[in-house]
Amino acid sequence: MLLTVLLAAALAMRLSLPRSPPPSPAPPPPRSEEWTGSAACAACHEEIHARWAKTAHANTLRDFSAETTAKPFDGDRFVARDIEQTLGPGASMECEGPGGALARFPVELVIGVRRVQMFTTTLEGGKIQVLPVFLEVQRSKWFDYADFIFGGPAQIEIPPDSPDSWYTFARNFNSRCGHCHTTNYRTGYDADAGSYETTWTERAVGCESCHGPGGAHVHHWRGMLPGEDPILHPAKLPLDRAQQVCGQCHAEGEVIVPGFRPGEDLFAFLDVAGLEDGKHLHPDGRANELIHNLVPLLQSRCGPLACTTCHDPHGRGIPGDLYRPLGDDWTCTQCHADKGASIEEHTHHPRESDGSRCVNCHMPRMVIEGGHGRVFDHTISIPSPRASRQLALPNACADCHLLEPIRFEVEPFERWYPGAEERNHRSALARAVLAGRRGAAEAADLLTPYLADRNPVYRAGAARLLARGGSDLRAQLRDAHPLVRRAAIDGVAARHPEALVPLLEDPNMVIRYRAARALVDRGDLRERITTVLEGFVALRNDREIDHYMLGRLYEASGRLPQAVASYERYLRLWPWDTATRSRVERLRK
Repeated sequence: MLLTVLLAAALAMRLSLPRSPPPSPAPPPPRSEEWTGSAACAACHEEIHARWAKTAHANTLRDFSAETTAKPFDGDRFVARDIEQTLGPGASMECEGPGGALARFPVELVIGVRRVQMFTTTLEGGKIQVLPVFLEVQRSKWFDYADFIFGGPAQIEIPPDSPDSWYTFARNFNSRCGHCHTTNYRTGYDADAGSYETTWTERAVGCESCHGPGGAHVHHWRGMLPGEDPILHPAKLPLDRAQQVCGQCHAEGEVIVPGFRPGEDLFAFLDVAGLEDGKHLHPDGRANELIHNLVPLLQSRCGPLACTTCHDPHGRGIPGDLYRPLGDDWTCTQCHADKGASIEEHTHHPRESDGSRCVNCHMPRMVIEGGHGRVFDHTISIPSPRASRQLALPNACADCHLLEPIRFEVEPFERWYPGAEERNHRSALARAVLAGRRGAAEAADLLTPYLADRNPVYRAGAARLLARGGSDLRAQLRDAHPLVRRAAIDGVAARHPEALVPLLEDPNMVIRYRAARALVDRGDLRERITTVLEGFVALRNDREIDHYMLGRLYEASGRLPQAVASYERYLRLWPWDTATRSRVERLRK
């Protein structure tokens, strides 16, 4: 009976669910390769440059110094996982190194400003590694990287020289971090040497991160050339492309092809994680780690909004670089004037209290990263105290009434807003996603209606979760949105791989790549898939699995020297695969 009710509710509600903007058919802007750096912008845009220079974007990656570090390195000792680590004195950190012995490493760069700071050192081969002790800025507290990544140092053991050791590939800045902390980032990986010559135009999220290369713009105005200014203005882009300018770093996912430029389709470069990802998103789609707010924003009923509706990327000198302070409801009430005019009737809280501020109920602060940070909810949704308690979801009411019994928030809420809990589409979504993540028997019944939803995040999430149960997702390969088409690939590969063959020529690079990966065992397509994957390795050569798959393809084709070379490139990135190492030794004979 309960399943029938939930299914009926989901079917009834999906007609009123939020609509994300459809993918833009607009062609990308022409590419320029002349990068100038933000300093070149200051000559004409002095006031804007001065504001930007104080933002977190401008200071996201800096040289280590007493001024750039929020807590002194003065010899503090910090113990985690039974390892005593020493911070300082000066620009150094003593911690476990390769082989498990304590060693002292120079500290060179500081990542982050306001929330968490991380520190880097450079090892042999140009490998920039993120050191194991982090700093939670607001509480001035050291903590271990295992706490940040795995949920707590007491819960996990990291043996020396293992895949999760800080000095191995998993914590490598060159391949994992740099593209979102610099402008015009080039990994510079040499797959045959296993070394890096990484470069960037500037150590910041600079002007050209959002506007594209500025050389042509500078020449245009210095020469007073005729015609339109060639610089890209994100505000003039279609809404989805404007959101993606920020989403290039504010979305969790795997970079399939580096080199995204503002105005291009982000989903052709980044394989974006969605509702299937329990590590980064709560089951109702809200962020659970880092400031990855693109996917939550795409789910919102509000707007549709651009990021710059609320945030000034050039800086405002207040948290979040908001155009208006958090306590100013104008950004919301310009559309919701009726609520603003009778705010106490709407909120049932005194007009000037925190309980009457829009963001406190509809964008509550959520704990992320194992308790080491907080982020505002960008789904901009309606509170649901009963479902929040039942499903262990972030709860706007509990943010102020944390120590109160459940009835303190649930009973008044249901009296003030009769039927709101039952009408809340996010509660139904969370139940469906939880069922899919757990592989519950009712998952297919709860998730299938979302395949026809208007919101592509919901369609894609349903497809990825239904793929685990063997649902037929061939129809989703024809979806208008690339998120959904990509989501269908894994499920289709298991039962109807022939349907993926046309995707080997798909114009979207993420879809083309995932189709090739899914079809790698098809002997009749071996040469074709080899060509596709060779093309992707030419664009990004620091993804270990691509070298492994090419090794398999070359070996199956009898191209043994190429197979050995590819396996060796794979092992430089992933040396723990003893089976492949033995395979290489046999092939050499």
